[in-house]
Amino acid sequence: MRRFGVGLLMLSLLTIAPRVSVGASTDKAVAAIQKGDFKQAQKELAPLLEKNDPNAQFLTGMMYDAGKGVPQDPAKAASWYRKAAAQKHLMAQLYLGVLLYSGEGVKQDYEEAARLFAAPAEAGNEQAQFYLGRMRAEGQGVEKDENEAIELLSKSAAQRNTRAMGMLATTLFSRHRDDQDLIHAYAWAHLAAEMDPIQAGLSTREVIARYCSEDQKKQGKKLMADWKKRWAAEDKAAK
Repeated sequence: MRRFGVGLLMLSLLTIAPRVSVGASTDKAVAAIQKGDFKQAQKELAPLLEKNDPNAQFLTGMMYDAGKGVPQDPAKAASWYRKAAAQKHLMAQLYLGVLLYSGEGVKQDYEEAARLFAAPAEAGNEQAQFYLGRMRAEGQGVEKDENEAIELLSKSAAQRNTRAMGMLATTLFSRHRDDQDLIHAYAWAHLAAEMDPIQAGLSTREVIARYCSEDQKKQGKKLMADWKKRWAAEDKAAK
């Protein structure tokens, strides 16, 4: 199973491209991508690739990843991501890390994936924070560290990453050191279920709720409301 659907990769290609290329040499390629003219994008990227331009390498990797303008080929995508990642391109590091984590197009390598996720996670990328947090929680390629996992997953969940919310709820519930762990686990599990049909199909929130007192559930619901207000304020400020 692909870790991203083609539709999601396409959306990423259209939304990430402007952010990584503003004021850069790849502006014309980005404009072509936004119009869905991937053949023209390839023409614009070709001379930049000869110059080892990391933005061009990353965008070419995404096109192979999504199969837009070129045959879908995760191995070639990984190759282009790797070239850009070697030049400290944060999004290339993230996308190559995901391929290494899933073993798609490359040999699965948790240790290298964790190394690649570190810089984008530090820079605040919620996907990198989720993957690295999950790896810390499960001891995949890194030393298992529940506290660091919770810190990373919390940062990702605060940016509305629903997978991070679900993983955070599970990790807090398994740690269950005090009332706050249960309250936060309840809140994140229910927020994840409200925002993501896949998370809603899991039994996490129901299991956690059975271990919560009525007062803990009440506090958990208040925490949920607080997060919703915060996100609404962020959305309003962004307009």
